[in-house]
Amino acid sequence: MIDGILLIDKERDITSYDVIRKLKRILPKGQKIGHAGTLDPFATGLLIVLLGKATKSMDDILHYKKEYLVKAEFGYSTTTQDPTGEKVHECKDFSPISIENIQEEINKKFIGEIEQTPPAFSAVKINGRKAYELARAGIEAKINSRKVNLYEFQITEYSWPFVSFLIQCSSGTYVRTLINDLGDELKVFATAVELRRNIIGEYNVKDAFKSEEITEENKNRILSEILILNN
Repeated sequence: MIDGILLIDKERDITSYDVIRKLKRILPKGQKIGHAGTLDPFATGLLIVLLGKATKSMDDILHYKKEYLVKAEFGYSTTTQDPTGEKVHECKDFSPISIENIQEEINKKFIGEIEQTPPAFSAVKINGRKAYELARAGIEAKINSRKVNLYEFQITEYSWPFVSFLIQCSSGTYVRTLINDLGDELKVFATAVELRRNIIGEYNVKDAFKSEEITEENKNRILSEILILNN
């Protein structure tokens, strides 16, 4: 069995567990495997896969600081706070909001320790069931807010109604919820239309293996990318 860490750059429109399934086809039979930090299907970027004894490090890795790039579209919000949901609010007639005003609102409300309520479509457990299971069943459930830390929240590109941001945050932060809540504060609504995770702790997506290249033909190259644990 293999003990180590494999960095994967997850493609869009597959689940984090789809990556695990692809890897299981080329790893030794019975290989212990898991991942630290789920990415939504619409999101791309760094997924840390843990093999063998490295799975014991899962809780530690889950608590590492993370960095994301997110592209927001202002003017509407959705049930899932991303492009996979249905529109629930729309602001059809609104003027562009300047970079300065957006950043001012961020600096006032979205830096440091804040209270955040996870979205209904999330893996947060409510009485033993995942929130998204209840949401899909049409069951309304109260989701408690939690404290999260935002270390950086900066505009990187501006082409109204699209605005991109670099966000550094603590574990447990829902970036699509940050965008949704920012849209509410600005009174124009907003949806995260693209999301990419660049960094988890010391690990960078620049060093990751692309999920679309996980094939039998690339087996040896994938195995050579595994960061072997020191015993």
